[in-house]
Amino acid sequence: MKFSYRLVRISSGFVAECVESEAAGEGKTATEAVESLRRSLEERMFRPDAVAPPSQPTEGVIELVLADEGAAADRRSLDPSGPGDAPLR
Repeated sequence: MKFSYRLVRISSGFVAECVESEAAGEGKTATEAVESLRRSLEERMFRPDAVAPPSQPTEGVIELVLADEGAAADRRSLDPSGPGDAPLR
């Protein structure tokens, strides 16, 4: 499964927000925030009480990609593997 996310700098670190769902993750670093988002999505998708669980285990198949910056016009989006803050426009 492939999900897009936006990465936003906050005073205490970063928040990774899923574009397709209301899931989010927070961390002191961008990488921690993305991993927190991945865990949040996995909990939602693979929890035992979910309706019609998959017939085969599919853990670890969530792919997260940075959303297009044009979609977040009022926010600065960051790439966790990039050099730092996105340039101001």
